Amino acid sequence: MKIVMVIDLVDLKTNGSVMTALRFVNGLKERGHEVITVAIGADGENDCPVDEKYVPLVTEVSAKNQIKFGKFDRDKIKKTFEGADIVHFIFPFNLEKKCKKLADEMGIPNTAAFHVQPENFSYNMHLGHFKPVVDFIYFFFRTYFYKNFQRVHCPSQVIANALKKHKYKAELYVISNGYDKSFIPPVTRTENEKFEIVMVGRLSPEKNQQVIINAIAKSKHKDNVHLTLLGNGPKKKKLEKSAKKLGVDISFDFLGRDELIKKLQASDLYIHSAKVETEAIACIEAIACGLVPVISDSKLSATPQFAIDERSLFKNNNAPSLAEKIDYWYENKDERLKMSGLYAEEAKKYSLENSIIKAEKMFQDQINATKN
Repeated sequence: MKIVMVIDLVDLKTNGSVMTALRFVNGLKERGHEVITVAIGADGENDCPVDEKYVPLVTEVSAKNQIKFGKFDRDKIKKTFEGADIVHFIFPFNLEKKCKKLADEMGIPNTAAFHVQPENFSYNMHLGHFKPVVDFIYFFFRTYFYKNFQRVHCPSQVIANALKKHKYKAELYVISNGYDKSFIPPVTRTENEKFEIVMVGRLSPEKNQQVIINAIAKSKHKDNVHLTLLGNGPKKKKLEKSAKKLGVDISFDFLGRDELIKKLQASDLYIHSAKVETEAIACIEAIACGLVPVISDSKLSATPQFAIDERSLFKNNNAPSLAEKIDYWYENKDERLKMSGLYAEEAKKYSLENSIIKAEKMFQDQINATKN
């Protein structure tokens, strides 16, 4: 298949949706497909790079959240679309809407993904899960963009359920974003000076890394714990200040794939504290490396699906609950090593290869439906 992937940007490697899209592009190419990307920063041989569109006020705010908006260039994009079997859209913004209209005019089958969870907006507006705002954004996305699609990719059942609840009419394909097969358990485990806890994710309100710092401060083993937060974002300074005040040993970093794998393989426990999450590939990558996770049980997050049992769940935004789980896994090393293998095995069902096969089916279903 010749597949065109439209996404506003691919040049911010700290954006989870961008990394997901790039993984899918590479996975599809490995399966023998021709994949062309339309995006700011697209630099493949046949890709279609677009300029950034400035939107007054919105651009400044979105930049802090690692989003840029692509500028529609009809002639350039039309040439890119020629001969495509399908066009797939990652975001529901203006570039995608105009490209969708163009694809329809050209008679090219097209599908969309739902990666932008409305709750991310409400949390970054410091409103938390403010239902009127969240409901409005679901409504806006549906009427502005998704109503015109027959098939939509959902990274998790949680997202599919939310779309059904908000009256999205498309056929919903629940397909994990998939993790890179390079994420595997270490041959031998590192003996660390301190108990190494790690979380990967943007340093933002909805990821809620603050609760991890608060929980470590309450842990019986606080002095023997070191926390690494891997990611960038607007909450970094506040988290640094809080950790210093509470006496929590903490490091911040952002790592490329190979260094990230080494870090996960050398850690003792993975915590995913997000209140809002479409899936959390970071958590899958951690368990694929044999890390036992402790995950927030937030109803707005899909990540609890990765917990094998209750020992890997804590009450959402509840520091004492998380501290209890940290202490359990600290004190039960043998059980942690046993569960490490089970988690690594569990992760395999979310492999990128499995996800690509499911995505191919969605694309083919849309192509067949368009022909008929």
